[in-house]
Amino acid sequence: GTVTINAKKEGDMAKFSVSDSGIGIKEEDIGEIFKKFTQLDSGTGRKYGGTGIGLAITKQFVELHGGRIWAHSKFGEGSTFIFTLPLVAKEDLND
Repeated sequence: GTVTINAKKEGDMAKFSVSDSGIGIKEEDIGEIFKKFTQLDSGTGRKYGGTGIGLAITKQFVELHGGRIWAHSKFGEGSTFIFTLPLVAKEDLND
């Protein structure tokens, strides 16, 4: 399989995408993948295990920094995860 990482500037945001040629995610499961302790019931997912908190932590991190995260996927073809982060801090942490 392959993994492709891209980054670009869109206005005042940095946009990152990570795409893979893996097994993909069923359309009905996309809304569940960013919830805590969610593991999709697939043979590959169970084979490699995990706690189901990685994407939930990532979503929280991105949102705390003023960004968004979402995913697109085709089952059997792979997935793309996209997130944005502001290029400039909205407030000075020293104030």
